[in-house]
Amino acid sequence: MKQTFFTILLCLLCSTQPVLAQTQNTDYEKYVGKIGEYAITMYFNPNAFEQDSCGYYIYNDRPKTHFRLKIKHYEAKMREDATGMPVAWGHHYILEEYTPKGNHTGTFDGIAMQMGDTFDGIFTNMKGERFDFQLVQQFEK
Repeated sequence: MKQTFFTILLCLLCSTQPVLAQTQNTDYEKYVGKIGEYAITMYFNPNAFEQDSCGYYIYNDRPKTHFRLKIKHYEAKMREDATGMPVAWGHHYILEEYTPKGNHTGTFDGIAMQMGDTFDGIFTNMKGERFDFQLVQQFEK
């Protein structure tokens, strides 16, 4: 039963990827949260595959400095509970961070969940230091 459910879900997710890759939507999804103890706001277009930029983020205490984001890797991903049962699906992203001068200085490696509107994982800076990040999507009214 578990394997059948997972197989069906994987087929559905894989069949939508080419459609997503062709989308040229320039609207950003807004996420707020933290990298470690630092409050950030991220504007991210998950459909910006193979483009120079998929969005940017700012540290809330330095709103004039934008760090550009680029999708390095994408795949559909299932989250499983402790028993191995699928509990939610989302998208695994690796996003590279670039300074305003174009230097690659960090990497987000996380999962954006469809149910729950969260994006969380590990951020690694240019020194190799790793920080948890937790972001929640904010919907504009």
